[in-house]
Amino acid sequence: MKITTTLCLVMVCLLSCNTNEHQGSTHNFTVQRLIILNDKNEILMSREESVWATPSLVYNKRQFLKEGLDSLSNAYGIKVTDLELRGQFSYKYDYHPYATLRNYFVARYVSGELTVPNGLAEAKWIPVDQAIEKNTVTSIKEITKQIMEFPNVVWGGSFMVSHVGDEHPTKMVESFYPLLEYKADK
Repeated sequence: MKITTTLCLVMVCLLSCNTNEHQGSTHNFTVQRLIILNDKNEILMSREESVWATPSLVYNKRQFLKEGLDSLSNAYGIKVTDLELRGQFSYKYDYHPYATLRNYFVARYVSGELTVPNGLAEAKWIPVDQAIEKNTVTSIKEITKQIMEFPNVVWGGSFMVSHVGDEHPTKMVESFYPLLEYKADK
């Protein structure tokens, strides 16, 4: 009886240690989003089901930052250059206790044949103004527009994400603010 009781206590302790709230799939994480421009002033956009946005990756692999962004562009069959940080945004959720950071980078396409990565339905080059409007996620649309309109600034801002049915509407809770401003070339 003592052995059974001891084994049960050990199992309860092990199970409680393994159910840490930060081990779930919705724990705090960072998303790297890449706005890639070509020489025709078009942005690379991709579609997953009905969602259109610029390429992104969840930063959860053992990679340096540039390695991750290079692997992202390589997944599309292309090479990029002139990588620049253009924004860092925080997201909180009204339906769970976690937060995410979203880093936005801008880069220039230099070579390669565009391919559609696994898991995506479509990828194509779209003129900047049309690409901004094609974004189906409100916060991505607003951030991309801000970055493209003010290219010499690294932006910050914050969003709250809700959960309504299958939708995840976002609301800006901290307006865009400059984190860093580059001086224009003379």
